[in-house]
Amino acid sequence: MKKNNLTKIVLLGSTGSIGIQTLNVCRRLDLKVEALACYKNIDLIYQQIQEFKPNHVAVVDARSAKKLRERLKRDKEFQHLEILTGNDGLVQLAQLECDRVVMAIIGFAALEPLLAAIKQGQKIAMANKETIVAMGDFIISMVKEHHAEILPVDSELSAIWQCVAHNSNPIEKVILTASGGPFRNLPKSEFAKITVEDALNHPVWSMGDKITIDSATMMNKGLEMIEISHLFQLDAKQIEIIVQPEGIIHSMVEFVDGAILAQMGLPDMELPIQYAITFDQRLPMPDKPKLDFASLAQISFFEPDYEKFPALKLSFFAKMEAGAMPAVLNASNEIAVAAFFQKKIRFDQIPQIIETTLDRFAGHHLSKGKSISEILLADEWAREEAKNLVQRL
Repeated sequence: MKKNNLTKIVLLGSTGSIGIQTLNVCRRLDLKVEALACYKNIDLIYQQIQEFKPNHVAVVDARSAKKLRERLKRDKEFQHLEILTGNDGLVQLAQLECDRVVMAIIGFAALEPLLAAIKQGQKIAMANKETIVAMGDFIISMVKEHHAEILPVDSELSAIWQCVAHNSNPIEKVILTASGGPFRNLPKSEFAKITVEDALNHPVWSMGDKITIDSATMMNKGLEMIEISHLFQLDAKQIEIIVQPEGIIHSMVEFVDGAILAQMGLPDMELPIQYAITFDQRLPMPDKPKLDFASLAQISFFEPDYEKFPALKLSFFAKMEAGAMPAVLNASNEIAVAAFFQKKIRFDQIPQIIETTLDRFAGHHLSKGKSISEILLADEWAREEAKNLVQRL
């Protein structure tokens, strides 16, 4: 790493939860924000432009980009700032010379800029799990080919990474922790009554809307399991999911001699974000509280309820089937979660749509597909299938 004030950050997805927290890290460390990108939240990105003064900006939605250009024309300091649009704009930013590309775009929309960053040999602070879930083998092979780096930002994956960084000892298994979400103690018979507002009320973490719903269904843990298997080259049977409601232990690694290393801390996404940006340095976070063991009443552990949260079983099924099945898992989940937000389906119908989509994909000629073209076709098929299922409910 260079000196903090010379470190250049390209932030894709600056107006989402991870993007906002990344900018908190940039303030703390006095980092240079070289580029910002969002989908269409021009009110927030305008404020970010004024504060961080990036040299490059992209707004995916063309109409919103036009409005931002008009607003910036009235500002002498930024009237000549070019506003790129569409996925092409994201791709251009991903290729800029920088110290880190922070990939904070949600969902499969991150694919094109991610591939562009990898081909450029970038160091990528990776907060997007869906692309690795869908085509992990392909992405990891590209990372190796182009000498890029993926530095995990997700708290649990960062925890595993922190336990194994500079440690070449063989891993027996990874213990992936979960808070259990807001419905850990709610009877399954009550799931049909869960509202969007209920599902967004996470007891431990402050996250974006989509990932908060994934946490409520526990699909988030299933996606993380698949992501871990790719990033750390582990079999699914080497990944154990355990519920740790206090959110203090972010994950653990057991080595072949039985020793277990755990990464612990208060639940705050800024720590893994900062670590991915500054690796392999640890820099102070004086504005943040520290874990006080004396004040902890307990740290508890529970087995996850696979019947109550079927998304976990579906994720292990998709991982074991391999091929394009994880892409179908991810795509159908994105459609089902979006439909729940739009109040087209109930909370308990989210895993039903995913399961039916997976069942119908089994035996499909694309089910064992591994190439990027096959996986993209499978993703497209799954989205259409899931949308049709939503309409029938």
